[in-house]
Amino acid sequence: MSQHKLLFSPVTRLSGLLSVELTMDNTYISEADACCTMFRGYEYIMRNRHITDAVYLTQRICGICSTVHGAVASYLLDKIYDNDIEENAQYLRNIMLAADFLQNHIRHFYFFELPDYVIMPEQPPFLQQNCLDCRLDEEQNHRLAGNYIRAVKVTEQSHQILALFGGKAPHQHSFVHGGVAVAPTADKITQALALLRDIRDFAQRCLMPDTELIASCYDDYFHIGKTAGRFLSFGLFRFGEKNDNPLWKSGVLEDNQLTQPRLDLIQEDISHAWFQRTKWMNEAEPAPYKHGAYTWTKAVLYQGKHSEGGPLARMVINGYYTGGTSTMDRIVARSIETLMLTELMEEWLKKLQPGTPPIMQKKQIVTSQTIAVTDAMRGPLLHSALIQDEEVARYDIITPTGWNFSPKDDSGNRGPVEMALVGTHMYSPDLRYVIPGRIIRSFDPCISCATH
Repeated sequence: MSQHKLLFSPVTRLSGLLSVELTMDNTYISEADACCTMFRGYEYIMRNRHITDAVYLTQRICGICSTVHGAVASYLLDKIYDNDIEENAQYLRNIMLAADFLQNHIRHFYFFELPDYVIMPEQPPFLQQNCLDCRLDEEQNHRLAGNYIRAVKVTEQSHQILALFGGKAPHQHSFVHGGVAVAPTADKITQALALLRDIRDFAQRCLMPDTELIASCYDDYFHIGKTAGRFLSFGLFRFGEKNDNPLWKSGVLEDNQLTQPRLDLIQEDISHAWFQRTKWMNEAEPAPYKHGAYTWTKAVLYQGKHSEGGPLARMVINGYYTGGTSTMDRIVARSIETLMLTELMEEWLKKLQPGTPPIMQKKQIVTSQTIAVTDAMRGPLLHSALIQDEEVARYDIITPTGWNFSPKDDSGNRGPVEMALVGTHMYSPDLRYVIPGRIIRSFDPCISCATH
């Protein structure tokens, strides 16, 4: 048996810096180390800040999925101040959040995924594209490459909806604790509906047919990049005065058994991460020369096990998708979710009542320590805070890519991405970066969030 190492670095067409070291036994991947190679320190940046700064500062963790950090920070502050959220505010919040989901999902499919499967025009940024396993005919390639260009405009329109109600995009300014600080005027609602019609039309006429075509031509990827099928979601799109009624339910799905997630069963394992524990509050501090470590991402475990999150997890847990746990299942589920979001947003915009900003912020803190969760574009997102005199003493963030790109835990068990890579047949040396790249990108990696 011939064993050798293959370094895939950098892995491109994703957010952040990622390298993957693969161990090859002949033509099969026998081991994988996903190396997230940037450190940013947002949890340290949050210290000694006023707790209300969390809505704004944590959005800067990422420019492509920023709104959801502001959302979960707002939920956190709603608990800290015991805010009551109006129904109109919840419609507005969820419209903004869904708009950011749309721009992310559409960008991911067309800008990050598509060049793995489609022959693009021989011009920047597609020069020297590896087309050895591109299976579409000339007409199909031309159509999907054209939709790539159209997607630029559609994602811009998604951001326009967010900016109408959030003030700007990315890093919106109105989805704050207590509600929303921008008035939902009739003209803004009308503009948003007009923009949404174009986005929904694109999802129906382009995204879904393009997804079906890719899934049909590359149906072997329904058997490549599989995980253990243990899914976790914190739920999504919250309603109710206390943010306690998610539209899409939460759950932990394992062996066809669905249970509700318990936050006390989540732990972070730093066995193979460049961190070490301190005596103060058992906190993790950077240890870039730590022996045996290979990533800045901590392993995230639920009941001592790794779990996969994201659109596939949400669609399966909520009964909107029945399929496997493969590369192509993740791509298809994300597209299905995208179309569903356009339908939900139209419903919410029509229920939204024009009026004054739906916001009521209480001034008295009722708890000094709490946790808030939601699902983000890529999976489960958690923010927790300990405050003293309204200032942050400790702020912890566990992101979706932290779950999906977890390194090995102290028992050597692999996270979802590493598990998906191991066992893959690399049937041609010319595809040594193409096949792993397709698997990795199906998780929609955001290394900026994972290494916050």
